[in-house]
Order: sequence, then structure tokens, then C-alpha cells
Amino acid sequence: MALPRYHVPPPSPPAAAPLIWYARCPTLTAMGLVANRGVFAREFLREHVYIVSVRENSTPGVRQGLLDHSLSNLFREADAATALWSHGQGAASRLLAIGETWHGVSIVTRPSQPIDSLKDLAGRRLSVPKEAGAFSPAQVRTLRAWETVLGVAGVAPRDIAFVPVVADHPSVPFGDVARREVEALLGGHSDVAILYGAKGLELARSAHLKTVHRFEAETIRADPRLRGLVELRALTVDEALLEGRADIVTRLTGNLLEAAVWARDFPREALRQAAGEGQVEPDDAAAAYGSLIVDGVKLGLEDDRLAALDALESWLQGHNLLPRDHDIAAWLSPEVLATARSRLKEVA
Repeated sequence: MALPRYHVPPPSPPAAAPLIWYARCPTLTAMGLVANRGVFAREFLREHVYIVSVRENSTPGVRQGLLDHSLSNLFREADAATALWSHGQGAASRLLAIGETWHGVSIVTRPSQPIDSLKDLAGRRLSVPKEAGAFSPAQVRTLRAWETVLGVAGVAPRDIAFVPVVADHPSVPFGDVARREVEALLGGHSDVAILYGAKGLELARSAHLKTVHRFEAETIRADPRLRGLVELRALTVDEALLEGRADIVTRLTGNLLEAAVWARDFPREALRQAAGEGQVEPDDAAAAYGSLIVDGVKLGLEDDRLAALDALESWLQGHNLLPRDHDIAAWLSPEVLATARSRLKEVA
């Protein structure tokens, strides 16, 4: 007679051992390259510090904690708009560094539509995704992008109409935002949509969409008018974790700084891992990021990065998504980045 089988849960970490959550976007990030190579695990292998990915956890409270930064011991490299919004809502987080992702942006329509240039956007219905919940990062990203595109095209906002496209909650990894927009386009709910990066290339090709205009990554970086097409990332940390274990936060930040050096030395592997992060083919990732994978992984607090974050803050305030008195300088903890860089130079 067979013995009954019981589910034995994995052992819990000792009470004194910190459990740290890390989270990143499903695209090119320093944290993505670090996580995929097991760097965090090796860093704390003998110290009983547990570094756990939010992405692999389906608990609703954990998912929501990623969005509003209410998750204890959270170390997050993801979209800056959400980080700003959550801090403006009172989340006890600290800003450590800023990253910028440059990837291609495609303006697409149905093959039958007589839309052949950006000037033809006048009089059209433009797709804007709206994720479930109190804050929609995709909605913010797309509205800013449309403002940028319309400005370049010389089309007045009053001459177009935005149409909402309902999508998943923003905490869902690899959500269906772009697919919903393609469905809305093909179904006639909208006339034109913006698709981003490698996933956008894949979806446009598989749905046989017509590309009205494509902004390449290098073009976006070189043209100041296209700042609204850059994906700004914020490296943030739970304030209590920083106050209690600044040593751990500094070492984790140092791991992220090393990612750009690794990507420079191993460009083909970096491309492969960036493709895996977005669940796309390497050829599409190469076309999307162009020559900017290494630069896209870098983190810093240089003046241009802070200016970009300030512009995003002003945009959110102008749309009543952030308090007018929000102060980036008061949110910032620059000493972590400075210490991490100093330690890397010491061992170089």
C-alpha cells in the first residue's frame, strides 16, 4: 500500500535573516541582467540574506506592494512614473538612481487605413491603454508619447481623439497592454496605436500592421524633442530597509552598476538576456535597442537624468497625478550610489 503524499513547504529563512524583494520591468534593465546571472544570490551566498523576485510571486498583496511601494524590503528598478506616483501617495521609499531605456517606437495602423505619415494623424482616433487600478503606467507612458509625436508632427491635440483601451492590472508581469491595443486597432475601435520596443515589432509583424512611422532608438536619444519617448526608470528602495541595512542596499546597488561593464564585455549575451527579459526574439531585441544596450543599462544621477525626472514630475503634477509640493531632492539618497561607486573603484 502506497504511503500518502504530503506537501512539504520549503523551509522559512531564520527570523533574523532579512528577506529582500527585488522587482524590475520586463525589458532592458540593469537588474534584469543581474538577476538572470544569479549575481544577487552569489553576493549573499554565505550570509543568509534572501533575495526574492517579485515577478515569480502571484500573491495579490505582493503584486500591489510592487506598484505602490508598500512591500517591505523592496528594491525596485522600474518605471519612474510609478515610483513618483507611489512616493507622492506617501510610500516610504528612497530614490537611489535613474536609468534610461532607449528603444524603437512604432506608430502603426491597419493596412487599409489611408494614414501614411504623422501629418495624417489629424482627425484620427489614437489608442491609449488604461490599466486597472488607481494608477496606470501604460496610460502615462502613452499619453506622454502621443504628446511628443503630435508635437513633432505639428498636429494639434484638438484635432485628434484619444480612445481608451482596457488592459490588465499594471502589476501583472508581461501584461497584455500591447496585444489589447492591436486587437482594438484590428477591430476598428481605434485608428492608430503606439507600440514599443521589440514586443512592438513582433506584434506589428504578426498582425500585418502598417507602420506609419518608426522612431529608432538612436534617433530618440539624439533628438531632444523626443524625450517623451524615452522610458525613464527609477531605482528605489524601501526606506526602512535603507535605514536598517544600508550595507546591503549599497552592495545591491554596486551589483547593478557592474551590469553595464558586463554588458560591454559580453554584448551578445547581454542582447540574449535582454530578449529573454521581454520574451522576444534576439533579432527583434537587436532591432529595438540598436547600439544602446550598454548605455540603457547604466544608472546614475547626472544632471540630464535628474532633469528628465523633473520633467516627468512636472507632467504628472500637471495631470493631477502627483502633489504640487512633491520634492525630488527630499526623496533622493545620493550617498548610496556614491558609496557603491567608491567601493567598486577600490576593488578595480
